[in-house]
Amino acid sequence: MRDVFISHSARGDEFAMTVLETIKEGLAAKKFTPLVDQHGIPPGNEWRPEIVDWLARCHGAVFLINEKALKSDWVRREVNILLWRKALGSPLAVVPVLLGDLSTSAVKAAGLEELRPFQFARPQRGAPHDALSIADKVLQRFAELPTPPAENDPMAAWLEALSEYLDEARRSGRLVKAATALKLEEKHLPQLNGGSLFLAHQFLVAPPDRMEHAVDEVAPSLSTDTLKKLIACLEPTWIDAEAARGVLPEVKSPPGEALPAVKSPPQDMTVLLNARKVNTAELYIRRATCCATRGYRMKSVGGRMPTGEDQIGEQFREWEGFVWQEFFDAEDEEDRILPSDLDQRVHYLIINARKAPTADFAETVRLLHGQFSWLVVVVTTGTEPPDGRVQAAFKKPTVLKPLLNHQDEIDANQRNQRLRELPDRLVGRY
Repeated sequence: MRDVFISHSARGDEFAMTVLETIKEGLAAKKFTPLVDQHGIPPGNEWRPEIVDWLARCHGAVFLINEKALKSDWVRREVNILLWRKALGSPLAVVPVLLGDLSTSAVKAAGLEELRPFQFARPQRGAPHDALSIADKVLQRFAELPTPPAENDPMAAWLEALSEYLDEARRSGRLVKAATALKLEEKHLPQLNGGSLFLAHQFLVAPPDRMEHAVDEVAPSLSTDTLKKLIACLEPTWIDAEAARGVLPEVKSPPGEALPAVKSPPQDMTVLLNARKVNTAELYIRRATCCATRGYRMKSVGGRMPTGEDQIGEQFREWEGFVWQEFFDAEDEEDRILPSDLDQRVHYLIINARKAPTADFAETVRLLHGQFSWLVVVVTTGTEPPDGRVQAAFKKPTVLKPLLNHQDEIDANQRNQRLRELPDRLVGRY
């Protein structure tokens, strides 16, 4: 049986509620398990633990888009996590549904443009808007889907690894203390009896202070090696997931289908991050890729432009040589042959500008892409992103948003240092 998460803002909208109930009944009749929030999420920023669990493990998702959904921060967050999974290669089926007279342009205007590549389920022009016909279109999409393979994408692997590390603390009872640190309620604690995966799912969205508190709680029951692995997995989780996802190359679904996404090599992709530290850029990539140990490589290089007459040419040759040497161990010209499996991994080059780059800097990056179009270039721009003129010189760069708060970068660096010191502190070394 497969789980289908239904994202909605249907309360108070009689037609949306009818569509929701009709889809639920139809999915259940076809041996799917619909996962639907029946209680509503209270005001504020607190994720409901069961919602996070559903988002992390569902096999498909239906987004019911009405006027209320377009204004809902929660729908946007749900879209982000599910499309994050899809961008990492999950065979997740996504079916957005337009209700009423909404158009795809309204979806774009509401900041949900990433749903537009998917084929929307909606009545044909001029046809009556009845719940049954809309539900039939949704059910037809899922009927066309093959049985999904086992999840083996980086997010699934990351969650399984977290669960495995946390399992080591089950006998001590410290999982309950960690759950309490993450603000799970008593009604959620029975979920821990079947393993640690439910708890692992909560780390997808846990605020950094709660994450650190939870690690402190389980640490005494973990071996040093397990604790170090757990900390390494959790170091990037302070980063806004929506911003981090911007470093991932675009993933496309077959036109008009809700089928698994198809990865394509990045083309001339430049990412601008308003950070001061190279380590911060590395953490953004680790957050986006869920600390994947395969399929992604990253290297970092300085970004200070030379002062000679041929600044652009000199800097280009330096970066070109760095790419050949660091990614392919090809220092000599005769060794500079790209591997046959180049498209099996994404290559990130972090250029540490540490200040807003100039137009000459941008031109040098464009030359680099002329040589290595598949290279994802991540530029740290200091505390401020470059202005519009320089951004235009980069050839449609991705500016990571929400923008990074400099104080958050400082606090995260200190927090992660405390976490890395934790294994030593547990044995009395300070």
